[in-house]
Amino acid sequence: CRPLDHGADLTIQSLTKYYDGLNIGTGGALIAKTPKLYERIKLIQNMHGNIMSPMTAYLMLQTMKTMGLRIRQQSASAMKIATFLESHPQVSKVVYPGLASHPQKELADRQHRDGLHGGMLWFDVKGDPIKLMDSIKRPWTLCENLGATESIITACAVMTHANMIREDRLKVGITDGFIRISVGIEDPDDLIRGLDDALNQL
Repeated sequence: CRPLDHGADLTIQSLTKYYDGLNIGTGGALIAKTPKLYERIKLIQNMHGNIMSPMTAYLMLQTMKTMGLRIRQQSASAMKIATFLESHPQVSKVVYPGLASHPQKELADRQHRDGLHGGMLWFDVKGDPIKLMDSIKRPWTLCENLGATESIITACAVMTHANMIREDRLKVGITDGFIRISVGIEDPDDLIRGLDDALNQL
């Protein structure tokens, strides 16, 4: 998706996630649609001295060389995993923009380039999410990151959003069984086997 092609004047990108993809550096980018906006941003950046270190910039340029390949693999694997999860009896809901069941599938197809819907998806597990986290095995990585080459699984209610009271968490759609996954570049069949094994233990 290219936000500037869809009417945005500015877009902010986290370089730390998919652009880097290898957990090497941290950074961000602000992209302007017009030279006038760019000059205004550049003036503020110059006044404040906000700049990435040369070494981090160099490493980011290196990792970005494989970004296209990584995104294609991650998107294809995510679609395969989402399809598997939709049929699993321990899963009550799967949300991934590539699935026909997604309420905004048509919009995703229009805006996501080349039918690539990314590597992020979430599902609602019927059993205990903590038990799922305790049971999941490699190649899955248990942590709170996303967008890396390794596949990451997170039980948001007890990890990323554990500091929220349940009532507020539910208001924003994060249920007790909300599981977020960031699909990496491993063999999708290995990832599905790992999920199936952990889900079957619930």
